[in-house]
Amino acid sequence: MRRILRTVSAVALALSAIPALLVPASAATTDTKSPPGYVRVFSDAIPIPPSQFDFGAQVFCPEGLVPLGGGVVFSGGIASDGERIESSIPLPTGWEGHYDNAGSRQDDHFAVEAICAQQPPGYTVAFSTVDNPAATKSIAIAHCPKGTKLLSGGSQTTGDTIAVVLLSASPLDAHRYKAVMWNGSDRNEQLTAFAVCAQRPPRYTIVASTFTDDTAGPVTDIGGAQCPAGTKIIGGGIHIAAPRPTVTLGGSVGEPDMQWLAEVVHDDADPVTVTIDAICAA
Repeated sequence: MRRILRTVSAVALALSAIPALLVPASAATTDTKSPPGYVRVFSDAIPIPPSQFDFGAQVFCPEGLVPLGGGVVFSGGIASDGERIESSIPLPTGWEGHYDNAGSRQDDHFAVEAICAQQPPGYTVAFSTVDNPAATKSIAIAHCPKGTKLLSGGSQTTGDTIAVVLLSASPLDAHRYKAVMWNGSDRNEQLTAFAVCAQRPPRYTIVASTFTDDTAGPVTDIGGAQCPAGTKIIGGGIHIAAPRPTVTLGGSVGEPDMQWLAEVVHDDADPVTVTIDAICAA
């Protein structure tokens, strides 16, 4: 299997480095120059042996903090065909992720991240649920309430098998988050998109970085979108142009504090255009 590393920011890091950064909540550290109480917390590495069903895990913010954002990531190497995010879900006090191993590798792992801080003014989690019938691609868009900005977003499917595949999940703009899901099963499901929202935080901005890979798959592309100096990553996402089941998300996560890191598994002969979004604030 060929793999391509595409660095789309000066500090993009391979996801293979992430296991060394996994820390329990008790070992997390804060930065007083960030949003108040800012801390990033990773779960332990969760085993994902080959299975027809997804694997789930949760991670929680330190007491008194709420999730501004979060993500899910392949751990211990580079994701390949069949290793992909199924859901990435904001919780009241943390983040939940579901991951598929539709391949054959026995020693795979994934991890879940919560990006936490003190609750900002106007904090709320909005959502939108749509039907995702069998053998259908569906789109859900969550809208922030008037007077608030999008801090991050997520997605959830009612499906629990590897036939249900997340194809794209990213900000549409500073107020909306969009998720695209393929239901390759024979059972009707539902797709929910989430938008984590609050009043505009200091130095709020969304940074996008786009590349096109015209290499015939299978390949894995890794890249990042960089926050401006003096800001921290609070959320992000990956937008796939012309989303399809042969292009999947192996990782979408904040790493390091100033970057949204993306891993895209591309398994067909057609070009794929990827936009990585980093939502940043201070």
